[in-house]
Amino acid sequence: MSSSHPTNDHILKALERSGFLFEQEIATILEEDGFHVETSWPYLDVDTKKSREIDLRAVKTFLHNEEHKIQVFVEVLVECKDSSSPFVFLERPKNKREMTSFRPKEYIFPCKFYREALSASSFREVPAFTHLGLASSHYYFQSPNKTTQFSKIVRKGSDWIANHDGIYDSVFLPIVKAVDARLKSIAASNGGEWRVVWLVFPVVVLRDHLMALSIKGQEKELAERGRVTFVRNLDSDTLKGDYLVDFVTFRYLKDYLNDDVSRFATAVAELSASSPALVRGDKKST
Repeated sequence: MSSSHPTNDHILKALERSGFLFEQEIATILEEDGFHVETSWPYLDVDTKKSREIDLRAVKTFLHNEEHKIQVFVEVLVECKDSSSPFVFLERPKNKREMTSFRPKEYIFPCKFYREALSASSFREVPAFTHLGLASSHYYFQSPNKTTQFSKIVRKGSDWIANHDGIYDSVFLPIVKAVDARLKSIAASNGGEWRVVWLVFPVVVLRDHLMALSIKGQEKELAERGRVTFVRNLDSDTLKGDYLVDFVTFRYLKDYLNDDVSRFATAVAELSASSPALVRGDKKST
């Protein structure tokens, strides 16, 4: 006869299926890396005007320089997907613009544009990422390939299919909306005597099964990856421009924090400490 109450095993399995335990595992890794972590962080959905939640928000200080009044923060926004279904991304070589002109919008600097003199009477305005020469320190620019599409491989009857329906709306858009909300909030609060660099990293953490299909002419190569960086251009009433989201496996998460996030943030912090006037800008910067 079955009991009217669940056993401890039933409870644990139910929690595992819900994804709550997976979120806690990821939160622990972030805390062990020195991040302050918030779970179920709320943000305003710009389309529905309703409060939504992202699984985890984590913040870490990389520089607090009292002498020059400059700070560098890293913020990681995390959506957790504890799914056994593989995510597969299609890869192609980047074009020249993507290798030389693309600038992540997820990073906020003391000045959005810095003025560089062309002559005694003329200047040009240069985006912060370019002015500070940060591309060589960022992992996106280390790969010659870009990802153009992704799908989730799911079973349908006795077959397996690549599911595109709703996957962008359910996976990509929510975290992009959270990022957009944070960038607006940070930009509105940036001012005063201190100058702040705020680096936001949106990431979807998968339990496993992250793959990339590289296409070169007629050749196709399917390989497992620890991280895939996906950039998509959006043009709606509320979201405009290129948005960058990292997809990372749980097994690779520590390496992602150390080799990708921390390496770039450390380069920014070292530049801010060694050349504070360059990063702070001046009254002619905007």
